[in-house]
Amino acid sequence: MYTKRIIVLSICSFLFFGCTSQNKTNKKVIAQNKAVTNQTIQSNPNLEKKSDWLVRYDEVYEKSVKENKPILANFTGSDWCGWCKKLKKAVFDTETFKKWANENVVLFELDYPRRTPQDPEIKKQNQDLQQTFRGLVRGYPTVLIFDIERELQEDGTKSQDKIKIHGQRMGYMPDPHSFINTAKTNLQNRNQ
Repeated sequence: MYTKRIIVLSICSFLFFGCTSQNKTNKKVIAQNKAVTNQTIQSNPNLEKKSDWLVRYDEVYEKSVKENKPILANFTGSDWCGWCKKLKKAVFDTETFKKWANENVVLFELDYPRRTPQDPEIKKQNQDLQQTFRGLVRGYPTVLIFDIERELQEDGTKSQDKIKIHGQRMGYMPDPHSFINTAKTNLQNRNQ
């Protein structure tokens, strides 16, 4: 009986100390992997992918005028809207869409998150623009293509912006080709 107790205690001790030392080894390997990953990202800035979507109205206007391209605005609820997430994955994240957009439009994201913190200035801007487009944006996602025609005062300061919508509003579409074809149809009357 005494021998059995010694054997059981020896096995338990072996299992306990063996597992804890392995756990320490695993933690060390995980820490090393994190360090290598962070070092790789810092040494290669191309791994940190920048978004082509602009979020500031004045930047969007300036780029639109400079490149003579219309604005494609995506009204989205990025952290709560299921259809917005599907549209992003099915269309906006594809290389087909990115290539088309780069050649044809200026991308403007108007996000209305519920949980994700947002710059107060952007939040106010987006609330104001939601009111501007209230007749067209009744749900999310809503995608509009438009130009901004800016009127200036005599001293050169901004007086008023007129929004010229091209075509119909768009929403979720299952693939980039359907989305691009609809966008092209909406853009047909831009230069008329």
